[in-house]
Amino acid sequence: MTTLVALSRSARAVPVSLSQIRSYRRPERHSSLLPKTWVLSSSDPMDNLRTTRLAQALGIPYEIQKVKQSWLSLAAYRQLINLRSIFQSQKSGSLHYKDSDIDNGLPRLAIASSEETLPALLEIKQQSQDRVTAVFLGLPSTKLSTIDVLVLSRLDQMRLRSLGPARANLENSISTLLPLSGATQTKPHVLSANGKREIAVCIGSGIESAGFQLLSDDIDMLANGLLQVARSDPVLLLLSNRMHKSVRSMVETRLINKLAASFVDSQGSKHDAVNLQVIDYAKPDQPSPETVLASATHIVATADNIPSVSLGVSLGKPVYISGEERTLRILRNYYRILDTENLVRRFYPKGSRYSYMLAADIAGPIDEFSAIRDHEPWAMYNSQDDIDSVAAFIHERYSLLHS
Repeated sequence: MTTLVALSRSARAVPVSLSQIRSYRRPERHSSLLPKTWVLSSSDPMDNLRTTRLAQALGIPYEIQKVKQSWLSLAAYRQLINLRSIFQSQKSGSLHYKDSDIDNGLPRLAIASSEETLPALLEIKQQSQDRVTAVFLGLPSTKLSTIDVLVLSRLDQMRLRSLGPARANLENSISTLLPLSGATQTKPHVLSANGKREIAVCIGSGIESAGFQLLSDDIDMLANGLLQVARSDPVLLLLSNRMHKSVRSMVETRLINKLAASFVDSQGSKHDAVNLQVIDYAKPDQPSPETVLASATHIVATADNIPSVSLGVSLGKPVYISGEERTLRILRNYYRILDTENLVRRFYPKGSRYSYMLAADIAGPIDEFSAIRDHEPWAMYNSQDDIDSVAAFIHERYSLLHS
C-alpha cells in the first residue's frame, strides 16, 4: 500500500530568483496513463467500502492509495499545488504527495469520496495536466466542473437544487436515490425459527448540514427506545470515526452507561443490563461496517448517519431512523421520500414516549420498532443497479474526455 501525503509539515519558503521564474516550464506530460484505478483511502471505513466497491465494478485493476490528512485548508492547498507547478520545473516522475520517490506513472482514473482525500485527487489531476479522470462520490468543496465525474445521491441533488434549478442538472454527474454504499450482500435477512435477533445501532458524527443536529434529548430517547426492544437481544453499537467529541461524551454517559445498567420497563418488570458491544471506528482494527450490519436483523441509525442508512437498506435490512421527527428542511423531505418508498421507518418502539400515537385500528402485526401505524411491506432496494449504472457512466465519460 502506497501512502499519499497531502503536504509535508517541514516545507520551508525557498527564495526564488528572477531567472528561475523566467525559465519556468510546465511539468512534462506523462507519456501514458497506467490502465488502472487509484482508490484514495481515508480514515473512514464507510468511505473506503464504497470507493473500493466502485473500483471493482469498473472492471480494471485498482490500487489502494492511503492519504494523510492535511493541516491546510483546501483553498490554501490548491494554491500550493499551483505554486509548485510553477517553481518546480524538474521532469515529472515522483509526485509531491508520495512519501517515496517512485516513478511508476499515473492511473487512468482516481476515486475519492471525502474532504480528507479531495486534496490528493486535485493534485493528481494537476500532475497529469487533467488527463487523469477524477471521480468523486458526493458534493466536493471545490468548483464542481473541476471533477470529471460526480456521483451524487438524491440528497445531494436536493442540496444543489436549493441553490438553483440549473445546479441539479450537471453533465458531469450521475445520481442515485441512496449514496453508493459498497454493499455486496443484498438478500433480506429472515429471522430464525427461534426468533433470535441482533440489533445494530449506528451513530454518526452528530451533525448533518442538510437539517439535523444530535442533541442530548435524542440520545436519551434512543436509549429509552432500545431498553424497550433489546431485552436479551445483543446490541452492536457502531460509533462513527467522525463523531464530535461532545457527541461522544453524550453517547458514553447517556447511552452506554444507561444500557449497561439493569432497568425497569414500562410494565414494571425488572431486566438485566443490555448485552452491549461497542465498535468504535475511531480506533484501529475494527470489523468492516458491512460485516457488522450484514449480521444484524434490525438496524437503528441516527438521522445524521446517511452512510449507515444507505448500507443497511442496500443489505436488505429493516432500517429505523432515530431522531427523524426533528429533521428539518432538505433532510426532512429526503427521509419522507425514503419512507414513502418503504425503505426506512421511524424508530418509535412500543413502550417509548411515542406510544400514545399507537393507532387503535392496526389490523396486522405491530412492528415493535415502529409501533405507531400500519406499515406497508418493506421494499427491496437494488444497489447493484446503482453501481452498474455509475460504472457505465464513468466509462462513458472517460471515453468522451479522451476521444
